[in-house]
Amino acid sequence: MALAKLLALLAAFVVVVVGSGALALNEISQPLPPVSATPLSPIERQVDGPKPSPPWPDSGAAAVAVDELGLLASTGDTSPRPVASIAKVLTALLVLEEHPLTPGESGPSVTVTQEDVDAYFAAAADGQSVVRVFAGQELSEYQLLQALLLPSGNNIADLLARWVAGSVDAFVDRMNGRAEELAMDSTHFADASGLSPETASTPEDLVLLGRAAMRVPVLAEIVSQSEAILPVTGRVFNVNTAIGSDGIVGIKTGSTPEAGAGLLFAAEGEVDDDPVMIVGAILGRSQLGEAFADSKALAVAVRDELAVTRALDRSQPLASLEAAWANPVDVLPAKDVDLLGWPGMEIEIEVELDPAEAPLAAGTVVGSATIQLGEQSERVDLVTDEPLEMPGRRWRLLRRFIESGLIVGAVPPLTTDELLL
Repeated sequence: MALAKLLALLAAFVVVVVGSGALALNEISQPLPPVSATPLSPIERQVDGPKPSPPWPDSGAAAVAVDELGLLASTGDTSPRPVASIAKVLTALLVLEEHPLTPGESGPSVTVTQEDVDAYFAAAADGQSVVRVFAGQELSEYQLLQALLLPSGNNIADLLARWVAGSVDAFVDRMNGRAEELAMDSTHFADASGLSPETASTPEDLVLLGRAAMRVPVLAEIVSQSEAILPVTGRVFNVNTAIGSDGIVGIKTGSTPEAGAGLLFAAEGEVDDDPVMIVGAILGRSQLGEAFADSKALAVAVRDELAVTRALDRSQPLASLEAAWANPVDVLPAKDVDLLGWPGMEIEIEVELDPAEAPLAAGTVVGSATIQLGEQSERVDLVTDEPLEMPGRRWRLLRRFIESGLIVGAVPPLTTDELLL
């Protein structure tokens, strides 16, 4: 009965107000309170499933990454350790950045100097991995990169360093600068070949280098070759005998007494018919054969765990529009978002909302959401799930009572009789 009396009083107020045209017009013409747009927080999601435990080597250190996702996991001591000839990957990358090649090009010819020959004999006498050269010989850039990366000629690393930078020391400075640009924060280069034990890195840093290298088509092409024919030397073979097994397509071995055996590897795969590139690094093994076996096991295990995941569902409300005269309106993604996923990986969702004013039809774009999964990022529009109408005349006339709390809940529209008053 109390509610009935209140409504009767309010109706009387309406009659008075409506009867007084000026007052009614004043009430109806008052500015509307703003529509508030509020993100629903926190928005926390993970790729379904527990974090995988890859088949890590039983000694040394290792890391594995995927281009779209970044670093997936790592194991072992995180202290920098010697990387041996894996350093030649950065040497090749810098050469190609200074003298770019497209697939099918051999590039400029480089004339072997007497200094290069002297360096060859000195390295050969020291028992290093070398490729034979003689003074006046001309080799193309492509052939020199093959000699650098397949049989792993230390003397070729120094030859290329002098060709690009004028001296090995100047080239090493460039190597360290490029490593900094690649965010290889735990890496230091002391030479171009990796012979020095002071050339050291971590598996986490090396996968950054490997990913950058495999984005250069000519470099990726060369490291996938099992052999090549070079002038004078003849047939040379890739030290990386894992090439061609379990999707392995590169990239470089490293082996010295100080470093032990290491491998920076790349493996191809497919997830829902889309190509993926897996890059891993293994350091501190006793023999290269162990590193080869490790790389194959890791490549297979990672491929098995990767899957396209529903990162954002279009039925998931991400925000709400609230108006004093209406029920809240959900704000939804305009579409589903599917991304490559790794179990347990965090999905980050950032919501940006535009200022909103009534009326809004259902499906109106009122903002956007950015979905981040690893290194993948996708932006999707946010739309209203239902319309947000303008308030009726009764709400406008009674808003003072509503805002003061005397009326709680929805306000029905004015009756025909009231409208005629």
